[in-house]
Amino acid sequence: MATDAFDTELERRLQLLESPDDNGMILADLPARDIVLAVVGLVVGSALLLWWCL
Repeated sequence: MATDAFDTELERRLQLLESPDDNGMILADLPARDIVLAVVGLVVGSALLLWWCL
């Protein structure tokens, strides 16, 4: 049941990784907005931690 679906998806992904001539993507790239939000969050979190320890 669930293991059959898992095994099928695992085989599909392994074929994508091992295929030298196929440039297929397993997962889509992260949107730029998500990357910018992560960087801003890290900067703000780091600044708050530095302010707190002073």
